Amino acid sequence: MKDPAFIQNMIQKGKLAGERVLAEFDHLNNRQLNWKPSAEQWSIAQCLDHLVVSNNTYFPVLEKIASGSHKMNWWERNSPLSGVFGKMLVNQLKETVKRKMRAPQLFRPAASEINTDIILSFNTQLDKFLKLMNECLDADLDKTIITSPVSRIITYNLKDAYTILVQHLHRHINQAIRVKNNPSFPH
Repeated sequence: MKDPAFIQNMIQKGKLAGERVLAEFDHLNNRQLNWKPSAEQWSIAQCLDHLVVSNNTYFPVLEKIASGSHKMNWWERNSPLSGVFGKMLVNQLKETVKRKMRAPQLFRPAASEINTDIILSFNTQLDKFLKLMNECLDADLDKTIITSPVSRIITYNLKDAYTILVQHLHRHINQAIRVKNNPSFPH
């Protein structure tokens, strides 16, 4: 079903993500952006890099959907599990973390120091994502099925994909804010 109101709601939540990143992190220096609470935890820059890396993997299919050239493959058309996978990921990737998850290798951020351009990279990519979402107003959000960049067997509808991606933005922005609020954070 087409659902322009849902898409506009997701776009507004996406814009809020960009505003939060600018308000919380735009004034930080390179040392602060790359500071890690521990060797196993991500820095603010790594949280943002992870979002850039993971969202980039969705752009090819979203561009095809926006242009009207997306053709679902056999598995996307016939998988009985698309609804199950979609709902499971929507529940697992909520903004508030109930259970930590390890990022798939494909989505891992850079291990080395990331420069302050990550803020600009994040917001430039976010603008592209929101523009693509807006260009999909005529797509049937429930019947357009896409394959996860992580695994060819995982499929979900476009509505779940947008929900997952927007929740994922806020989940990792919240993580980055927790890093900034850590008592040992350099000021």
